[in-house]
Amino acid sequence: MAEPHLPEIFSNMTLLVNPERFVEPNAVLKKTGLKIEERGSLLKVEGTFNDIEKTYLELQGTCKERKTDQYGAPKERSSVYQYTSASMKSASSAPVEPVEVDNVVMSYIKEKCSAELDKIRRPEVSMKTDKKQVTFHPQDPGHGTVLAHLVRERFVSFYQKIATVLQTRSYCLDAYQLQPLLAEFPELLLNTGQSKTDEITLTGRFSSLERFEQFLKSPPKRSSPRKINYTMDIGATDSSQALQSKTPDKEETCSICLEQMVQSQMKTLEKCKHSFCIECLKRAFEIKPICPTCGVIYGALEGTQPKGGKMKVTYEKFPLPGYENYGTILIHYIIPSGIQGDEHPNPGKPYDGAVRLAYLPNNTEGKKVLKLLTKAFEQRLTFTVGRSSTTGRSNVVTWNDIHHKTSCIGGPTAYGYPDPDYLKRVQEELKVKGIY
Repeated sequence: MAEPHLPEIFSNMTLLVNPERFVEPNAVLKKTGLKIEERGSLLKVEGTFNDIEKTYLELQGTCKERKTDQYGAPKERSSVYQYTSASMKSASSAPVEPVEVDNVVMSYIKEKCSAELDKIRRPEVSMKTDKKQVTFHPQDPGHGTVLAHLVRERFVSFYQKIATVLQTRSYCLDAYQLQPLLAEFPELLLNTGQSKTDEITLTGRFSSLERFEQFLKSPPKRSSPRKINYTMDIGATDSSQALQSKTPDKEETCSICLEQMVQSQMKTLEKCKHSFCIECLKRAFEIKPICPTCGVIYGALEGTQPKGGKMKVTYEKFPLPGYENYGTILIHYIIPSGIQGDEHPNPGKPYDGAVRLAYLPNNTEGKKVLKLLTKAFEQRLTFTVGRSSTTGRSNVVTWNDIHHKTSCIGGPTAYGYPDPDYLKRVQEELKVKGIY
């Protein structure tokens, strides 16, 4: 599994160092190659998150023994102070707040992204997770509180990146059908603790679930399982990179039916250059106009959003956190209740509708995202019918892997603002569905 790209949470950090408290601090700082300035009796060091974190740890290893009072407590303040944004200025003394998480997302991260999660952990910080929250406790409160805050911020960035590309869908399958299917799609997570014995719930990327559904509707002609191994790239943002497969041993073998292809009956897709039997590709495109191998979209992708819904847009003068110079765009979604169609999990059964409210900043990029979201709604891609990952209820209208900000405040973990990367992320999600 490829290592995810962990963005710089703070691109311009400052470290203030008291040189009297360290052994040869100038030698340590000189090796970093960072910009160093004198500020009174202190040394000011500027750099990125990774630069400052590395420098901080190296300096702690050369810290002189501090003077203590009769109770063993240090008389002087810590010799290293870190300041990032306004929200982090008091990090050296403020308690580290836990992060509220979704149980399904955390289960997926623990099972499918454990290596990436381990890269976020640090030995100086105890990071514990349960079904509802993640806590961060410094092993040494005198030195590690700031580091615990930074580990928390890095986790939030990683968690949000994973959460925004996951989707949960329900299927009616028995255990006999399920096991060989999961062997074909190891990147999907089976959610346990379901009430119905014939209904299973899977969590994974949009492209992975689309391939899974296509596999269900167009099984291979052979009785033996297909010998294609799938791997997921957490850092991928384009559908052509989101799911990759090993190249078959023989290029003339159709990856849908696993039969050898005849040149006159073979079709090669223009964008991605993958080849299939003409009839196999025709049946696949009747389900979804995407490449069965890499997920590249051909033509307009139409979703399973119930028909008859409405999308209304209004404008308000109040600003969103992080966009104080702009007003706010309010998107009102109304999807009435109805009867499921053939494209839904339980055709003929009723489903519960939904009313949703989403927020965008009324600036240039926000207006661009609004146009893209409108196009997605018109192509029935915004919602679907399935199982709610929040309430656990089935046969309800749910979001369809295009994440919206449903709160004005609270930050990324509360699906609110401030979140400076949201507008970019949602455009990447829309691009996967052919909306750009």
